[in-house]
Amino acid sequence: MAGSSRRIALGAIFGALILVTNGFIPAPTSDFLIVLQSLLLALSYLIVGRGGASYVGFVSGALITVVKLGFFPVDLVFATLFGVLVDVLGAALGVMDDGKARTSRLVVTMMISTGVVGLGAFYVSVVAFPSQFTAVPHDPVTDITILVFGVISGAAAGGIAARLWNKNLMARFYNRY
Repeated sequence: MAGSSRRIALGAIFGALILVTNGFIPAPTSDFLIVLQSLLLALSYLIVGRGGASYVGFVSGALITVVKLGFFPVDLVFATLFGVLVDVLGAALGVMDDGKARTSRLVVTMMISTGVVGLGAFYVSVVAFPSQFTAVPHDPVTDITILVFGVISGAAAGGIAARLWNKNLMARFYNRY
């Protein structure tokens, strides 16, 4: 029971934080703030375990969708996909080693996750359905900057999350599911 209540509480708190930082800021400015979303998804994977980042991604996507109805279902799909990628890649790359987060593997997990989600969102909004997203200004320099910044933000978030987990949070949360 503690695991499910932790997942719900973490999903609500982290989802609300993501909403506050990304939900009310128009694109493409909000795309530069992916570092906080990346950090919170990485921490949710470390704290809750498998499924934690997926749950937080879904909750944040649902909350952002309420604020940005014009981007439904894109925000919901990509926020959920972001969390699922963090969970899947974290497990596949063996981020956790006997309770300790492997920093380099978490950094790679977050870089791949932000890169895939960024490229997917770019494709949907610029290539596949550009007429649906006319409110989002696009120019090649801004688009490439956002993609590069997203991957760098993912790397920073992975490193920060691993340090926070290994130095502070592991003693509080490890083996207490």
